[in-house]
Amino acid sequence: MLRSAFAVLLTSGVVLAELSLGTACSPAAPAEVTTELQIGGMVCDSCSQAITAALGKRDGVQTVHVDHVTGTAKIRHDPARTSREALVAAVTALGYTVAAP
Repeated sequence: MLRSAFAVLLTSGVVLAELSLGTACSPAAPAEVTTELQIGGMVCDSCSQAITAALGKRDGVQTVHVDHVTGTAKIRHDPARTSREALVAAVTALGYTVAAP
């Protein structure tokens, strides 16, 4: 199997990048994603505050926006530290429902 490398060099001879042919490249996992949940059972601002507090306690969550009028929650989080399933579990533990994606 042919294995060769290609390097991009500056005039000073410093390697900027190297590509090995014959190896698979995979993109890095995103550092953060936004997950949107459709939540049932919210009727007032106190409901959205309770859900915001519960989601905000999850590991890896950066921001939470819950709107009881539209029944949505938008959560920006690190997917390596918190999954969609963990976010759903935090909401359902309070007695609300979450629609399937």
